[in-house]
Amino acid sequence: MRYMLTFYAAEDEWMALPEAERNAGIAEIGQWFAQHARAGKIVEGQRLGRGTKTVRLGRVRKKDLPMVTDGPFIEAKESVGSYAIVEVASEDEAISIAKRWPAGGIVEVRPVAESQ
Repeated sequence: MRYMLTFYAAEDEWMALPEAERNAGIAEIGQWFAQHARAGKIVEGQRLGRGTKTVRLGRVRKKDLPMVTDGPFIEAKESVGSYAIVEVASEDEAISIAKRWPAGGIVEVRPVAESQ
């Protein structure tokens, strides 16, 4: 089974850390990714860039005019910083991996739909 782990953090809190502490956190994140990749659990993952735009298309199946806004959400303190696709035996295993995320913040665990 594949799950997408989406990592959210309050960017202003992250940027308020002293540079040495941010660098140490980045190193821990790199070690976390490497550990789970070596174990064959992470099959894909990337850090995401800044400058997100959201295209809002309106109600489902309606022909509303698209609206483009800055950022991933209108009202949110956290933003998505990276993601990982893990291949695991169960949701519990995906949650166990998510619980060991070293950066704090929020980790969303979502199943990846099987292609048919």
